[in-house]
Amino acid sequence: MRRRHIELGVGLGLLLGPLGYALTLQPEVIEVVRVEEAPVPAATNDECVAEVAPAEVAPEVAPAEVAPEPEVAPAPSLDLDGRLQLAFANEAGLVLSTDASLAWGTGRLRAHAGPGAHRAAKRADLGKVPEALWAQRGRTFDVYGASGKLCTARLGELSILAQHNGPSLFDVFHGQEAYEDGAYERFEQHPPSAKATRAKVWSSVGEDSAWLVAELVSDSSCEGALWARDAELPPPALLHRVDGPSPVIEQRIAAHEASPKLAELKVAYQEWLEQYPEERHDYPEWSTIEREHPATARAWLDESGAARLVELEFGYTEDGCGDFAETSISSVDLVTDGGFEPTPHETGPLAVFDADLDGQYELLYPERVESETPELSRGWSIYEEFYCPC
Repeated sequence: MRRRHIELGVGLGLLLGPLGYALTLQPEVIEVVRVEEAPVPAATNDECVAEVAPAEVAPEVAPAEVAPEPEVAPAPSLDLDGRLQLAFANEAGLVLSTDASLAWGTGRLRAHAGPGAHRAAKRADLGKVPEALWAQRGRTFDVYGASGKLCTARLGELSILAQHNGPSLFDVFHGQEAYEDGAYERFEQHPPSAKATRAKVWSSVGEDSAWLVAELVSDSSCEGALWARDAELPPPALLHRVDGPSPVIEQRIAAHEASPKLAELKVAYQEWLEQYPEERHDYPEWSTIEREHPATARAWLDESGAARLVELEFGYTEDGCGDFAETSISSVDLVTDGGFEPTPHETGPLAVFDADLDGQYELLYPERVESETPELSRGWSIYEEFYCPC
């Protein structure tokens, strides 16, 4: 019995000992402080009411540095050096040069289109064609005809083209001196082959009388092409022809009929007839000339419809060889505020335009262009033996 009391006392001591120790420790006190805001006194009528700033003011922050905008380099100006303001265009394509060397060609002779009666061509050699001309192949061109722009084209293959004009192939092979003894008739009966003709044409053309031509490649038709211009250049100023009645045409004809030039021509014709009374019946009276070949005029208008040039033609020109009395008047005149200013140009241009935008017009004829700018005045010709019908 006593042993159980001892065990019970020891067990309680083990359980209650830690609790008693804990009670002897000082408790940790956490002090809570309550802060009350002081009331703001009400303002009286005699006092100014001051604006109360908020209790917390955000610290002033310096504005962030704004990076300057990067400088944009100006767009590079278009390099117009070497770009063609005007080039002939015809059946052969775009004519880059009319005085190309035959040595610029390579490969075999072949057929080629062109305005010449007889033609032979070779592919252009990159290593021989001047760099400035070869560089045109990487450019595009606006192509124009008599009525305006036809197409925009890039350049295809470049060729060296030799051409010959003449009344017959006989002249190419033999010249005019060999027409005797039926040689021409025998030649016509047995003409040379196309291959032999190309070889003869190539060899007969002068060393620097060939053309450098480029094929025109376009998504639209370039038929009727007369001239072309680098498409990167500003558009040219174009004129279009009007044949019908208009005030400016009527004014030009009236000025012609009242002109001293017409009066002088009539007197000179009458005097010429009196010098050859026996042949007078072969020539018309002046009244007949006026009735059968009256004055006609054509006007060239700009895009606004204003007349810039006027062509005038009167009378006729005798055909054939010999001396004849002058019976015709023709002129191309600038239209001015005070009337008409004569120019040195001939009537019958195929197109009129201002290619270099200098205010002066270029007149394009079948084989040449006339311009106030010397660099734009040029012509093209095709090799041929001299021929006289008389």
